[in-house]
Parts: sequence; C-alpha cells; structure tokens
Amino acid sequence: MFDAYFQFVLRRPVFAAVLILEAGLAWVIYSNVARIDALTGMPILDMEIGYAHDRVNAILGAYGPEAWDRYRLIMVADILHPAVYASLFGALAWSMAENLRWRLLSLTILLAALFDWGENVLIWRMTAAPLPVDADTAAAAGLLSLGKHGFLYGSLAVLVILILRRAWRAIRV
Repeated sequence: MFDAYFQFVLRRPVFAAVLILEAGLAWVIYSNVARIDALTGMPILDMEIGYAHDRVNAILGAYGPEAWDRYRLIMVADILHPAVYASLFGALAWSMAENLRWRLLSLTILLAALFDWGENVLIWRMTAAPLPVDADTAAAAGLLSLGKHGFLYGSLAVLVILILRRAWRAIRV
C-alpha cells in the first residue's frame, strides 16, 4: 500500500507538484508566523514544543485583530500541510530505505502528520472559544504537540541517516 502511494508521489510531475505545493504552504505559514511574531512578540501554538494552559492563554491573549486574521490563514493552510509534508518526505525516505526496518522507520513522518492534525483540531477548538482556554483542551493539545515534534525530529533523523548511508555507499564504490 505505502509502496504504491510513494511510487506515485515520486513520479516526476507528481513530485514537482507536491514540492511546489509544499513550498507554497510553507511560505503562507512561515511568512505569517514571522508577521505574527513581529506584531505580538509571541509565536503561534503550532511552533511551541508542548505547551501549558497558562502559555496558551498568554499567546492567544496577545493577539490583536491582524494577528488573529493571519493565524486563521495559517490554520487553513495547515489543513493540507501535514498530508503534503508527509507525502513528500515519506516518499523520499521510503525510496532510500533498502529493507523493511528502514521503511518502517521512514513512516514516522506519517505519525507526525497524524499528531499534527490532532493538534490542529484542538487549536481550532481553543481559538473558537473565548479566553481563557479550557485547561484539559490545552493539556491535550500540548501532548499532541510533543508527539508531533518528537516524530518530526525522529523522521528528520531517519532521513538524514538514509541520505548519509546512501552517500557513504556511493563514495565507497
């Protein structure tokens, strides 16, 4: 199942389209993150590695109308973003993995995307209600954030190791 999907993503026109989509989504997200930071001195919740109830209320309470408009734009882009980055980086890692063990490790990016979507759902819920944010929702979103970042860093490590292994084998030959 994964092999067929990742082979499809790795086709030149599909890969190019996914890469362009990822670049566009990343631009929308990160340019607005920078603007929100400039406006408020605060990050967005998605960039925090785990967060507590007080931190959520401090961040969201610092936003004015322009920051809220930009955050909503980020949240719309972040509906697709996990699927796009998981497809792109998952396909790259899958294609470099020589055996089942490495292929299974390359799927950590899919877990990151699932945690990211879960976090996004709870962020939507927290931003839809007036402050202060519900403590249980903030705690659950903070845990999902930890999982997302953990799997993202794990995925990055797997991808770097696979690239280094491939480069080492190319040099040795």
